Amino acid sequence: MLLLDSENISKFQQEDEISIYKGHLTDSNIVIELAKAKIAFPVLPVDFFTLLSDRLKANHFTDERLHDAIAHVIDTCPYPTPTIANFISFDKKFKVFTFEEMLKKLDDYGQDKKFWDSYKSIQFSDREKRVWVHIDDIKRYKLKND
Repeated sequence: MLLLDSENISKFQQEDEISIYKGHLTDSNIVIELAKAKIAFPVLPVDFFTLLSDRLKANHFTDERLHDAIAHVIDTCPYPTPTIANFISFDKKFKVFTFEEMLKKLDDYGQDKKFWDSYKSIQFSDREKRVWVHIDDIKRYKLKND
């Protein structure tokens, strides 16, 4: 059984996906990370960064998610200037399945041991019921046994 502390996971996320990012967004990290974006996109006005800062907070960003989002936009922005949505839309999530959803997979996979061995049950502290997560996601995001 895996047990994760999801105390800081946003309550506003989709029910079947969980962001890998946990923690808080600090003012000092906002300044550091937005300074990188300002260097990369010098034509953006100061008001853009003020609004972006507000939107980061409203969208429950964490320090780590902001760091990764800034790097992602700098590396992938196809236009001369990014939009606020380019930053806000960045997230890394893993899919979770309920017991009922796993039962429905019986119709497709039957007793296929290889399939069933590729999912593990997890109990999150903020959920009443267990969910199942693919073992690749458990490894990729370093979800730990408790």
